[in-house]
Amino acid sequence: MTAQFDAAEALLKEIQAETTAVKIAVEEQRSHVEKVTQGVEAAVKEMRESEIKTRDEMREIRSEVTNIHEMLPKVRLVKYCVSCIGSLAIQMIEKNKEAQSQSLGELQQELKSLKALLLSRGPTTPSTPPVPSFPSFPSYPTKPSIPAWQLAAGDNRSSTPPVPVFSPSMNGKGKGADLGDTPDAPVP
Repeated sequence: MTAQFDAAEALLKEIQAETTAVKIAVEEQRSHVEKVTQGVEAAVKEMRESEIKTRDEMREIRSEVTNIHEMLPKVRLVKYCVSCIGSLAIQMIEKNKEAQSQSLGELQQELKSLKALLLSRGPTTPSTPPVPSFPSFPSYPTKPSIPAWQLAAGDNRSSTPPVPVFSPSMNGKGKGADLGDTPDAPVP
């Protein structure tokens, strides 16, 4: 029986050694599995974060594309308006040029016809009256003379009725003459 106990003891020691080896192997595998699991969890977490980041970026891109899409008709409208305004401005400038050249042409024609009229009249009196020369030294005052046009008007005086001149004389009542007494008389 001791032999059987020794055999059983040896078998138990062997089983115990194998169990210890299996335990160590299982512990190593467990720590390895934990490391791998942590790595997988970190990778999954990183993938989720990058997925969230990608979604946010896609939302931003989508909103920018939507804004650009909404702005395109406005930009086209602005470009159209700018081109219309530009073409209108060019048309107005061209019309203004045409009007100015037409006005200049008309003015040239008027000047030519005026020149032709002046030339057809022939030489008459000079267009500018001669400038009287005055002596540089002081002269004695002379008696003013009556201009020729006034002398000519004096000859025609006999044909025009005389204009009464009123003076502040006394009427018979001790007052000055009232200008309102003669309604047809002009006031000098």
